[in-house]
Amino acid sequence: MFPITLGQLARVVGGRLIRGNPSSPVRFAIYQQVRHLGTGKVLFLYTSFSKKFNLSELRSKKSAGIITTAQWASSIPHHHPLIIVSNVNEALWSLARWQRQKSKALVIGVTGSQGKTTTKEMLASILMKKFITFRSPSNLNVAAYTPSHLFHLTGRHQVAVLEMGMRSLGNIRRQCILAKPKIGIVTNVGEAHVGNLGNTLDNVARAKQELINGLDPKGILILNADDPGSKKLSLKNFRGKVIRIGIKNRADLQATAIRFQLNGMHFKVNGVPYYIKTWGQHNVYNALASIAVARQIGVPTQSIQQGLLHYSSPYMRLQRVQGKNKRLLINDAYNANPSSMIAGLKVLNYISQKRPSVAVLGDIGELGKYSANGHARVGRYVAQTKPTYLITIGSQAAIIARTAQAHGYPANRIRTFTKQAQALHYIHSTIPSGSIVYFKASRKVGLEWLVKQLRK
Repeated sequence: MFPITLGQLARVVGGRLIRGNPSSPVRFAIYQQVRHLGTGKVLFLYTSFSKKFNLSELRSKKSAGIITTAQWASSIPHHHPLIIVSNVNEALWSLARWQRQKSKALVIGVTGSQGKTTTKEMLASILMKKFITFRSPSNLNVAAYTPSHLFHLTGRHQVAVLEMGMRSLGNIRRQCILAKPKIGIVTNVGEAHVGNLGNTLDNVARAKQELINGLDPKGILILNADDPGSKKLSLKNFRGKVIRIGIKNRADLQATAIRFQLNGMHFKVNGVPYYIKTWGQHNVYNALASIAVARQIGVPTQSIQQGLLHYSSPYMRLQRVQGKNKRLLINDAYNANPSSMIAGLKVLNYISQKRPSVAVLGDIGELGKYSANGHARVGRYVAQTKPTYLITIGSQAAIIARTAQAHGYPANRIRTFTKQAQALHYIHSTIPSGSIVYFKASRKVGLEWLVKQLRK
C-alpha cells in the first residue's frame, strides 16, 4: 500500500481520529482476517464481521489502528489507535479508490464462465518476464476482495492482472468501478453459476457484459471467436480495440497445428510455435487470450514463449498426481460446469491412448433449472468418447451415468455412488493397475479427498 499516515487515512475514509498519533505510518489495510493484524496495519472492523471472532483477540494484537463505527468504540482495547466512521464498508471503498488513484499500474480484468484463473496465471507468467506484475491470488475473484487486491499495489507495480468472477449481477461492475481496467478478457460465456442468476443464460451474458462496460473507453477487449455464448455480448457502446482469438473460426490470433503431448500442448499462432505444460484445447484458448494481451503491450515473442513455458497449472486444475498401483491421477476437481467437465473428458480421451481410462465425476452445482440438462449433456459425451470406466458420485451426477447408458455406454462399466468412500473401495478392488483416472466435480463435493486416498 502507498505510504499514508494515520491522520491522512482518517481524512481519506471520511472518519474521525479518536485515538493515536496522526503522524504514525500505515503500511497496509485488512478487513477479513484479524489474525493478520500487526504493526503498521489497520483493521476495518465491520459490525457483522465482529461477530465472527472474539473482540478479546485484539488485546494480544498490535496495529496501526482500528476503523469502526461509534457503537464499537468502547470495545476496542486502548492500545489500538482508533478511527470512527459512519459506515465501515464505504470507508473501506474510499481507501481502495484512493489507492487506485495513486497507482499507475495497467489493470487487466479477466472474466468468463471457465478458464479465468488459468488465463490469469498464464498471462501473469508472461508479463512477469517484462513488467513488475501483481496478480490476484488463487481465485479470490468477487468484489469483496477487490480492495485487498488494490492494497497490495505499490509504486513499483507496472501491471495488475485481476480475475473477475461474480455471485450476482452487478458484482463485476463494482470491481470495475474500483479497479478501472484498461484491458479486458472474456474467455467465454456459458452455463456456470446460471442458478445464481435467475436460471437464464442471458443473465450470464449480462454479468460478463459488465466488464466490457467497465473498461476504459479507449481500452482493449479480447473475445473468443469460437464461443457461441460470447455472441450475446454487446459491443455497441465500446469504442476501444477488439481482438478475437480462435481455433475454428476466423480470428485475429488463430491457433493451428495443435498437438497433444504426454506433458502438454504444442500449437502455433500466426506461424509462431508455443508450448504449454498442461493439456486441452480449452487451455489453448486461455493461452491465446494471454498471447493477445502480451502482444498488445509490447512483450517480445520470445518472452511470451518463455512465460507460457514456465506457467504451472493452478492447484486441482488438471494437476498430475502419481497414484498407487502405477495409476496416473488427474486432479481437476477444484470446480466444474458441464463445459469444463467435457473439456476435461476430452483431455482424458487424448492422453489415455492404450491405457485404461476412468472418469470419476461428481455433482455439478449452481446450475439451477439447467442441472438435469447439464448433467445429461456430460453423459452423452461420456457415451461418445467411451472411457474404460465411469464412476459418478452424488444424486445429480447419477444423471450422467443414466444418460451415458441410455446412449450406448456399457452398463457393466458404470458405477454410481452417493459417497466417496464407496468409490474408493471400488477403485481399489476393480480399477486396473496403470490406469489414468480423471476427477471432476463442483467445489462443494470436495473430490480431492478421494484423490488423496489414492495418491502414492
